[in-house]
Amino acid sequence: MFKKKIAFKLTAGFVAIVLLSMLAIGVFFIEMFREYTIDSRKKIMLDRAHSIADVIYENTLPNGQMRGFGGFIRFLDTLSESKVWITDKEGNPAVFTGMGQGMAYGYSFGSEPLPTEAEKVIKEVLSGKESISQSFSSIYKEATLTIGVPILDNNNGVVGSILLHAPVTGITQTLDKAAGMLGISLFAALIIAVGLGIFYSILFTRPLKAMNQTAIKMAGGDYTVRTGVRRKDELGQLGSSIDLLASRLGYTINELFQEKGKINDIISSISEGIVAFDLELNPISFNNAISNIMNRPHPYESRLLADDFKMLEIHSSLSDIIKDRIPLHITKDWMNKKLKFILSPILDNKSNVTGCVALIQDISESERLEQLRKDFVANVSHEFRTPLTVIRGSLEALLDGTINKKEDITHYHGKMLSETRSLERLVGDLLELSRLQSGKILVNKEKVHIKSLISDITRSMQSIADKKHILISSNFSDDTTSIIGDYDRLRQLFIIFIDNAIKYSPDNTKVLIDISIENNLKVVIQDQGYGIPKEELPYVWDRFYKADKSRNSGGTGLGLAIAKHLVELHNGSISLQSDVGIGTTVIIELPV
Repeated sequence: MFKKKIAFKLTAGFVAIVLLSMLAIGVFFIEMFREYTIDSRKKIMLDRAHSIADVIYENTLPNGQMRGFGGFIRFLDTLSESKVWITDKEGNPAVFTGMGQGMAYGYSFGSEPLPTEAEKVIKEVLSGKESISQSFSSIYKEATLTIGVPILDNNNGVVGSILLHAPVTGITQTLDKAAGMLGISLFAALIIAVGLGIFYSILFTRPLKAMNQTAIKMAGGDYTVRTGVRRKDELGQLGSSIDLLASRLGYTINELFQEKGKINDIISSISEGIVAFDLELNPISFNNAISNIMNRPHPYESRLLADDFKMLEIHSSLSDIIKDRIPLHITKDWMNKKLKFILSPILDNKSNVTGCVALIQDISESERLEQLRKDFVANVSHEFRTPLTVIRGSLEALLDGTINKKEDITHYHGKMLSETRSLERLVGDLLELSRLQSGKILVNKEKVHIKSLISDITRSMQSIADKKHILISSNFSDDTTSIIGDYDRLRQLFIIFIDNAIKYSPDNTKVLIDISIENNLKVVIQDQGYGIPKEELPYVWDRFYKADKSRNSGGTGLGLAIAKHLVELHNGSISLQSDVGIGTTVIIELPV
């Protein structure tokens, strides 16, 4: 693991460069020193060899003897630090004779063999040339330097040769010492290089580690982190670039998240359900409204959503959308709801289909409203047609002259007047409801004493109730007080419910009115009438609703719709409870 780190690579590279450089320089200088030393030794030995050759020719070779010549030769050996040989022109070495007191009185050239390394040199020297040879000596048992020069007569003829044969021990020892010093230097350089390499690698890798940690944290989503590298070199520039990248990425990501949040908020706020599918028709995204539309608990699970779409047989349509790229509208019934599915393909920037999206609308209410509109038109037409038919029939009978009797004419006039008044009431109720719905009606608020108002209404309507032997009973709490409201509108409100209670109750029953004060004024009107089926209770506030489907009650079907708007006009609330065969209870609450 450590070998893979850049610190190790930098240190190793630094050490390798230093060692190789020092080794190359050391070897180069040692080799130069060796060459220089050997060349100097060669020059010295060559000069000495020439000097010896001159002395030998002038003092010895002409007469063949020289007193003390052997000692002279040994002196030359010592002086030149070399082994000295003298040969004749045939290459035979000199043999000293007549030795006395350590001195030779004469010499001769015999056939004593020379060392192999000397024989090679003699052959070249006797040809009149100087010779220099480096080889391993059989005498010294080490590397030696052999120098040979010819002995020339006055006519430059070769009459013999001088050979100097010397070991290079001093040079080798010096070179060995130099090599040892080089080794010590390399070891010291190794220690220094390792230390410097570690120091500079740490100095170099510390900002890299900081930048690496910054990059890792950025990958984890933290764009507030910074490298902390403050240098003026390339590493500093890289650190600054990473810091700038983190800053701009953070800003961009934040902007994207904000935009995504806005889009999610918009999608979540849409009342229609939105579901996105991939190419395998798996739901990948949907908003919260879909659970309400599909009558499923929140959160809506993707698996359950997919199963519901299969039950609705939508998958085949989704496949067609992906294949044909043509939007499709489908209506399905689901859990007492009417749902509209708008299916569209999802295209990328290259117009490739990547999935599809479904927009689901609960059109149950709009369908109901459409049905109400149709019913309203039908009801208005019916309500107008019946009295108009009666009026037209009466007019035709009168115009045809078939009605001659005065009492019959009066009867037909009465029928026309009654139907005309019915039309007048219907038109009046429609106009009243329209004004209430538009909010254009004026409210004359004043102090209204509820007990007096209810008592006045019950007295005025008791005569109508007496025809059916219905008793109207009122109960007022002791703290019944006054409220601020429109007297005429409140009177109209209570008359509607009391009139309905009388109208839709059988003979010999009671209508109970209870008025109390809690947080609000509470008026409860209870009858013992026919009641309203529970399934019709949500629609009692609709226009032209009639519990009596036979339409024999004579009402317009607009009273409850008007009453509801009158309660809302006074910032109150209204509720209705009913059981078939038991009766209906209306609860009105108005602010005090």
